Amino acid sequence: MKFDAEGIAKEIVGQVATAQKSGPAAASITVAAVKPSDFCSIWPKAKPVLEFLAGVVVFIPGAGATAGAVLQGLIKVGDQVASQMCGG
Repeated sequence: MKFDAEGIAKEIVGQVATAQKSGPAAASITVAAVKPSDFCSIWPKAKPVLEFLAGVVVFIPGAGATAGAVLQGLIKVGDQVASQMCGG
């Protein structure tokens, strides 16, 4: 399977736009207007939250360590997407 940074970025931005449709900014957001480059403004805000969650989730008995490792992996994927889409 080929790693498609643009497709991943568009999917993430689309999910954010969909989530925001239920919020106060809903009138200004259309999923069709979503651009993969919008990921560049979302990732710097999302990454610290994911890092925090990855650190906290490990304390959940049972699957916490696995969930933390998965989140760390997803953060690395997000960094790769940012590197390709945002130039650094």
